[in-house]
Amino acid sequence: MSSPPTRPPDQHEAFSALLHNRDFKLLWIGQLLSQIGDQCLLIAAITLISSISQSPWAILIPVISIAIPQLIFGLVGGVVADRWNRKLTMAGSDLLRGLIVLSILLVSDVQHLWILYLAAGGLALVGVFFYPARNAVIPNIVPPGLLLAANGLIQGSYIIALIVGPLIAGVAVELWMPSAIIFDSATFIISAIVIAVMNAPEATPEQAGAGKTNTIWEDMKVGLDFIRHNRALRRVLTITSIATLGIGAIVLLAIPHLEAQLGAGGMEYGIAMSMLGLGSVMGGVVVSRLSRRLSASTIVGGMLILGGAAIVAFAFATSYAVVLLSVAVIGLCIVMARGALDTISQALSPDEVRGRVQSAVNLLVVAATALAEGLAALLGSLFGVQAVFVAAGVVTALTGVVAIFALRSAAQLVSKVAVMGKA
Repeated sequence: MSSPPTRPPDQHEAFSALLHNRDFKLLWIGQLLSQIGDQCLLIAAITLISSISQSPWAILIPVISIAIPQLIFGLVGGVVADRWNRKLTMAGSDLLRGLIVLSILLVSDVQHLWILYLAAGGLALVGVFFYPARNAVIPNIVPPGLLLAANGLIQGSYIIALIVGPLIAGVAVELWMPSAIIFDSATFIISAIVIAVMNAPEATPEQAGAGKTNTIWEDMKVGLDFIRHNRALRRVLTITSIATLGIGAIVLLAIPHLEAQLGAGGMEYGIAMSMLGLGSVMGGVVVSRLSRRLSASTIVGGMLILGGAAIVAFAFATSYAVVLLSVAVIGLCIVMARGALDTISQALSPDEVRGRVQSAVNLLVVAATALAEGLAALLGSLFGVQAVFVAAGVVTALTGVVAIFALRSAAQLVSKVAVMGKA
């Protein structure tokens, strides 16, 4: 006799199970620490650059240094995640990043800024290997029924870091600026140690042709061929990139928009970012509850539609209270939509090619974010910031409508996998 369908765990059950899952808890703690350190480094680096150079290129070059390695080597990281031990790849990446960060301590004047640029590029390059391994290992350590909640927490950890990191950085930079750099290095090293003691099964790359006798390009081609022949996965990647394009457009123009509309300054922007973080944390918490009632495709579509409406509300906000409510809703929607999209892409990918699929997801997000910021700057100067926000909101909402129908079959597969995992 077949077993009755198993209902996804409720919110309390999901988080209780994740908190009692030793390996996921270690991964999440390591991620949270290193991401908090990253925020400290970001503020320390901006402060350092501003204190020794007034050239706008001094800020722009690190941005380019971070983007280029991700765009060029993004898919290589997926091959590594499928070919070698993922746990050791993550631990080694964090350890190496902890050492790279320390080189920034050598920057004392404008002649030494090249060290910071190389460090930024080096951190981005090593990160190319970390993130596909992290996303690929989550289904190895978390039961299928908890995968959506786990991805929501992983997405939420970045936003928590976005809130906590600047607070720590502000104190550290004020007291002794190098301490923020040392703190970031320490968080990477602690994360490496924490991840090293995880129990994570090794991938079996030979099943997908990712053997050690293959070249990097051959293994990469296997992953690209898998994506090309998987219609449902192609739809997930398309929805992810378009949604990123719509939401990413608002980041670059948020400050000038608040200044123009409400005369808001840096403090008001900081509070708004805190509300964005609060909404994101709420999204990570409630996503497991919604998964009991709605399919993953409905969660993605609904959150993108709601997020698009919140972006339009932000564009026309005439009071600061509306701004705070809008950004809180945007944060909630981003985390829930990305968590559900990651869950679908993981469920659609066999373990032996999951790293390469996740590297393709990361590459698309990086490329879409860079394109969105570039288009936002260009279109903002031509048509005005408010028009860009409205366009971004409409694109995001329309993408949500498409997602509800385009991802339906993929979401059904996710539900089946979850039930089978609970059986």
